[in-house]
Amino acid sequence: MDETYDIPAESSLRGWSYKGALEAGFELKSYSWEDVPTGTWLARLDFKVWSNKTAAGSLGCYFTSLVDGRQYLLSAFRPYRSTARIYTPTDGSIDFSSRGLDGQIFLLEVGKGANGKKKWLSAKLNE
Repeated sequence: MDETYDIPAESSLRGWSYKGALEAGFELKSYSWEDVPTGTWLARLDFKVWSNKTAAGSLGCYFTSLVDGRQYLLSAFRPYRSTARIYTPTDGSIDFSSRGLDGQIFLLEVGKGANGKKKWLSAKLNE
């Protein structure tokens, strides 16, 4: 895939506000969380947006699959019962609220939780 992606200078933020992401021209609605594929796959992190839909909040991570070019949204959460301000997949492997991750390629693993819903299990920086 030879597509390039321009990352705004503001990518040094830990994450965009929803309004800020829209004003920056990001197409939030073109990313799907409902049909995220299960399994392990490579994706580029396009940008991150803070959500306040839960008490602890979450960080929406917007990825483009390098397998099929489709765009997906995965949510990173604070580790269970943690006071740390980090936002990770289930395994706690990478703090996606860290600056400078936009544009990086990750090996993502998505599975299903006990409730049958899709769950972001892990992420590894593809070096």
